Amino acid sequence: MGCGGSSNKFVYTVGQSAQGIFAFKISSSGQLTFITGAPFSTGGRPTAIAIMPSKTFGFVASAGGLTVGGTQTGGVVGYSFTSKTGGLSIANAAVNTGANPVSLAIDPSSQHLYVLSQGSSNISAFSIDSFTGVLTPLNGSPFPTVAAPVSMAMAPSGGALYVVSPTQGISAIAINADGTLGAASAPLPAGTSPRFVTVDPGNHFVYVADSAGNAVLGFSVSGTSLTAVSGSTATGTAPDALAINPDGNLLFVANSGSNNVSVFSIGSGGALTPAQGSPVSTGTAPAFVMTDRSGHLFVADSGSNDLAVFSIGGSGSLTAVSGSPFAVQTSASWIAIVD
Repeated sequence: MGCGGSSNKFVYTVGQSAQGIFAFKISSSGQLTFITGAPFSTGGRPTAIAIMPSKTFGFVASAGGLTVGGTQTGGVVGYSFTSKTGGLSIANAAVNTGANPVSLAIDPSSQHLYVLSQGSSNISAFSIDSFTGVLTPLNGSPFPTVAAPVSMAMAPSGGALYVVSPTQGISAIAINADGTLGAASAPLPAGTSPRFVTVDPGNHFVYVADSAGNAVLGFSVSGTSLTAVSGSTATGTAPDALAINPDGNLLFVANSGSNNVSVFSIGSGGALTPAQGSPVSTGTAPAFVMTDRSGHLFVADSGSNDLAVFSIGGSGSLTAVSGSPFAVQTSASWIAIVD
């Protein structure tokens, strides 16, 4: 069993070009130090990583190359998490999911794991054993979604999942009390080619990155119903990922085509206003962004194989921390943070 309860802070990244989890300890100033033993072996082609809120186990999705029941396939592998060092060790054998898993989500109570699979257009739902990390499929799993989904975000309460498809837009799916999923809502248009979805900490607004339209679109939330916020907001070229800070007042956009990060303040009605100094340059082809609770932004630069780290100012200004960017030996495309 893993061990939680530490005040240490860690960041993890994966990418399909290397079979490993690259792991760093985060200092109070945002500088990164490579964790002893990293990269931790994954096998396959890792696409996403998530650490349980309870800080006991983590999970890595792979698009292929895992052996499940003697067959090479995509799936999920579970890891024990060591809170003192940030180390990860394989806890359980790979579990099969749908085809080409691309996104992971864990509910706030650390009881259920959800795996979004682009190739089979569904979500595999599992219960998580709190002592062993063993995954058990929930009744009815996998659950159908919109066609060829590429991104998924969970409501902060754990009551819904939001899923986007490049061809169909955005859909909401209710999470039942037992962790099973309801039917996906009829999709709403979300630009030319929706690529990524995120939700604010208060579950008031959902935002979608339109990669082909170079824009972000907003939706207000009522239960599992979504209503489009009027208009779209221009970003840099090919926005591929989004993140919102813990206070819920700043939105960060990774623009993979223009190699920068756009920053917006979030108004009371969900409207976005560019922050002073936005956009800010980063490495090549940023593919993922994430914030911690100490006022730092982490950017996975898939083209330059690094993690860029910025301090976030009160108005959304970004200042690179000393030593940034920090090299990784993979085309970094996903980030998980423990803080």
